Amino acid sequence: MESPWIRTTTTENFRQDVIEQSGDCPVVLDFWAEWCQPCQMLMPILEKLTTEYDGRFILMKINVDEMQEIAQAFGVQSIPFVVAMIDGQPVSQLPGIGDENQVRQWLDSFLPSPAMEAWNAGQQAEQAGDLETAEEQFRRASELEDSPQIQIALARVLLGLDRAQEAGEIIEQLETRGFLEPEAEQLKEQLEMRSSVEDSGGTAAARTELEADPDNLELQIRLAEALSVDKRYAEACEILLAIIRTDRTEVRVRAKDAMVTVLAAMGPKSKQASALRRELATAMY
Repeated sequence: MESPWIRTTTTENFRQDVIEQSGDCPVVLDFWAEWCQPCQMLMPILEKLTTEYDGRFILMKINVDEMQEIAQAFGVQSIPFVVAMIDGQPVSQLPGIGDENQVRQWLDSFLPSPAMEAWNAGQQAEQAGDLETAEEQFRRASELEDSPQIQIALARVLLGLDRAQEAGEIIEQLETRGFLEPEAEQLKEQLEMRSSVEDSGGTAAARTELEADPDNLELQIRLAEALSVDKRYAEACEILLAIIRTDRTEVRVRAKDAMVTVLAAMGPKSKQASALRRELATAMY
């Protein structure tokens, strides 16, 4: 049975099958013809590696006799002519015919590594709100490559899944190096906020304390932090912004630091967080 990653196209469908498809997955174009003996030698190698790489790229076979217009558009003067397409653009051409090892080396020169593919899949899942899939992909990436960036992403997703202990273990391990990246520092601050809120009894306890002393700004900050842990970010920021706009003591700085931590918890892609950052900047300056 032929691999699902080995395909043919038509002039009418070329844009969809190749140009658009290459935005999601690299597409390797093999320009060939029935009468071309070198093409007949190279094609089995390409097909074998396409099956072996199992979806890391698509092999699109282009018969130059049937698709002369496409061949001309690519400036094909002799065949076999093999070129890789990524994001709608040619990125690399196979030099010569080559044996299997040479073709493999060429493929590996532009294809993302398995770890990078898992990393990209994890990022896409996280942006779509599918944190379970993001965790799975980031774990796979971390098994394939020892990278602080991957570990930080995994900790971020675990915290989003309310698995603070596991996230904390990752941050602690990263901290053994003697430093933390800025995003890891932000995660550490979120974890510390979460731990403090849990130790003090959560949102209900914070609200009860504030009702007994409603003008106490420290208690207002404590309630905002508790609301943030409950993912009620807008409410938390509303309380903190009110303090920042009116207070001129050191409590204002404490409220600003708390809001920065809350905004980090909302994630870099959050439009609501972007709007709130602008409000924070206006209130501070």
